[in-house]
Amino acid sequence: MASIESASPCLSQQALRVVGVTAVAWSVRLPSAHALARRAPHGYVPARTLRRRLRTAVQQIHPAPALAHSW
Repeated sequence: MASIESASPCLSQQALRVVGVTAVAWSVRLPSAHALARRAPHGYVPARTLRRRLRTAVQQIHPAPALAHSW
C-alpha cells in the first residue's frame, strides 16, 4: 500500500489536470498567481461595511419615538 506522502504528488497533478480541463470546457479563465495573492483572506469584511451594519443595527434597536412631540 502506498503512503499518503507518495500519493500526494500524483493526486495534486490529477487535481490540476481536472481543473485545467474544466476551465477549458467551460471557457473560464483561471486567476493568475498574482490575482490570488491580492485576494482578501476568507471572512474579511471591510471596516466601512462593519460600521454601516453596526449603525443600522443600533437604529433598529433604538428607533426614534413616533409622534413624541404631540404628547
